[in-house]
Amino acid sequence: MKLRWLIALGVGAYLLFAILTVPASVLLGGFGSAGLTAAGVDGTAWKGRAQMVQFQGVPIGSVEWDLHALALFALRLQADVKVARTEGFAQSVLQLRPSGVLTIRDLTASLPLAALANLAPKGWSGTVNLKFSELVLEEGWPSTATGTADILNIEGAGRSPISGSYRLTFPAPNAQPSEDTLVGALTDLEGPLQVVGQLELRRDRSYLLQGLVAARPDAPPAFAKQLQILGPPDQQGRRQFSLEGTL
Repeated sequence: MKLRWLIALGVGAYLLFAILTVPASVLLGGFGSAGLTAAGVDGTAWKGRAQMVQFQGVPIGSVEWDLHALALFALRLQADVKVARTEGFAQSVLQLRPSGVLTIRDLTASLPLAALANLAPKGWSGTVNLKFSELVLEEGWPSTATGTADILNIEGAGRSPISGSYRLTFPAPNAQPSEDTLVGALTDLEGPLQVVGQLELRRDRSYLLQGLVAARPDAPPAFAKQLQILGPPDQQGRRQFSLEGTL
C-alpha cells in the first residue's frame, strides 16, 4: 500500500512539473477557440506574461500571471493576475473550477467605460473603478458579488441626460433577492442628477435598473427639461425611471 502511494505521489509530481513548465504560448493558445488571442508571450504556464491580449476582439492589455501550484491538487486553477493598460489597470486573484465557475477575489481595477464594450452603451464615456472582495461568474454572468463599482464622469451619447458619477454597491443593503437574482444599490456621487435606485441582475442574463431621479437646483436647464419625459414628479421633485433588457 505504501508503495502505491509513493508511485501515485511520484506520478502526480511529474504531471505537476510537466504542467508548470509548459510554455505560456502553449497555454494561451489553447484558449483560441474561446476568442482569446495574445502577442509577445513569454514565460511558462506557471508564471508568464503577454504584452497584448485580446478577448473576442476587445483589447485587454498587458497581462501577467502567477499560478498557485497547490490549488491544482484541489482541481482548481488559481492565479494572481495583473492587467496593465495605457489608460487603466486591474489586479485580482482568479480561481477557475472544473465546472467553469470563475471566482474573482480582491479585485481592484480602474478602466475606461469603453473597455466594457459588451456592457456599456455605444458612444458613452467615463471611468469605471472596481473594488470587490468577491465576484463569482457562472457562464460569464455574475451570481455573487461583494463590493462596489464606481462609474465616474460618465457622459451619455447624443441627447441622453445621463451625466455625473455614480456608485453601485453589491449586495444592496436590506435587499431580499430571490435565489436567481443579484441586487445592487445605485446612488449618485456627484453631478447634475440626484439618483437613488437598484439594479437587478438575473440568471437568465436579463437586468432591471429602476429608481428615482431629479435634477439638482444648479443643473443646466436642459437636464430638467429632458427628465420631463419620465412623467410627473413626486412631492420631492423626483421622477421614476426604469430600464430593462438582456445582455
